[in-house]
Amino acid sequence: MLLPQFAYLSRSARQLCYGFLAVVLLCGACLGQSSAGSTDPPHPISNGSLESPLGRGVNEFGIWSGYSPFSFVLKGTAKDRQLFLLNLQYARVLVAKRPLTLKYTAEAVPVALEIQPTQRYIVDGKLVTNPAGTIYGAGANPIGLQGNFGAKRIQPFANGSVGFLYFKQQVPIVGSSQFNYTISVGFGVQVFPRASRSFTVGWKYDHLSNAYQAHLNPGIDSGVFYVGFSVFRPKHQ
Repeated sequence: MLLPQFAYLSRSARQLCYGFLAVVLLCGACLGQSSAGSTDPPHPISNGSLESPLGRGVNEFGIWSGYSPFSFVLKGTAKDRQLFLLNLQYARVLVAKRPLTLKYTAEAVPVALEIQPTQRYIVDGKLVTNPAGTIYGAGANPIGLQGNFGAKRIQPFANGSVGFLYFKQQVPIVGSSQFNYTISVGFGVQVFPRASRSFTVGWKYDHLSNAYQAHLNPGIDSGVFYVGFSVFRPKHQ
């Protein structure tokens, strides 16, 4: 019998997830309000356009939080897994040629929660029980690229990154590995209420596996919905 979403998430971990999401939304709201009194030069945004802040050499500092309510079978085979992520992001504009802006991205992942049910399976002729729980991990995505399209207030984008996560116990099953590689590709929109602020909404396919460096390597495929915000600093600052 399938339990509702978050059924396998402990009360404390559930509160942590909600807390981080609240922080993201509150910080975004504060930044949006503070922008009213900033000294940024004016930009014509009333008609949906502005002079893009994403010039070559501009630095971007951001935070985003995302959640995947289930896992599916594509490259990975582990089912019924949920994934919560909190990422800190740095980006630098490499190319700013309309209609494309290309950014290098790097992310620190201070919080990754893999949420799993109790499952039983046969390995080497033996019955193995994988216990339910919420497993904490952390890591980084040191290599990433994002392409923004257009130079208006609302810019669609596509991105991708590679990195790693290290968990407190073997993920996604007993007999796999605490250390896993990650690869993700996704898309979304970046909205600029002012030239020095942006809000992001997106979705990304996230694959996690140990690349057969352990006895078992089922892997996890997740669809992560995420929201975030960023601030920008020109190169000379």
